[in-house]
Amino acid sequence: MAKNKAKLTIKEQDVSDLRIGDRLAEIRKSRGLTLAKLSTMSAVSEATLSRAENGVGSLNAHNLYILSKVLEVDITVFFRADSVSFGKGMRTITRKNEGEIRRTDRYDLELLGAELAHKKMVPSKNHITAMSLDEAGGLRSHEGEEFIYVLSGKVVIHTEFYVPTILEEGDSMYFDSNMGHAYTVTNDEGAQILVTTAVDNE
Repeated sequence: MAKNKAKLTIKEQDVSDLRIGDRLAEIRKSRGLTLAKLSTMSAVSEATLSRAENGVGSLNAHNLYILSKVLEVDITVFFRADSVSFGKGMRTITRKNEGEIRRTDRYDLELLGAELAHKKMVPSKNHITAMSLDEAGGLRSHEGEEFIYVLSGKVVIHTEFYVPTILEEGDSMYFDSNMGHAYTVTNDEGAQILVTTAVDNE
């Protein structure tokens, strides 16, 4: 586990030159939007947006998803300046531990196939460490459908309409991600899950 974590940290340093805040500011300005206007459109506070653009704060995965919808861009453009739109006959390969690594307040994630934008699925490998719903930031929802597969450890799936459900290695769940949901673990060893979110980009 420690060896794998070290690899992720090295890869994270490799992509650290491209700050999400810089990309957000670039896209926002290209749309002719002020911070206040983008805040109104996205319901993400102006202070949060300003801190992100100035490199003194970060945006969680939920906020990035909302901003990608409001700005009508693929979420991968926040991580890469060289994303290529997905089209007929396109493909991409992500080698082991070579995805785009990002830290959020809910979990660490490794984006897979990040160089392809405007795709209908957003796959990632997430390292879950939160041991309580409060620590995970509570339930959150977003458009689309979500599939998770447990690679290692035990994950507790909290959802809006169901009692918490424990999934173990090899277990999976497919659900409506408009329903509030969050992931936690049962011990401090954490867990690894493969997550695929399906969205409608049309």
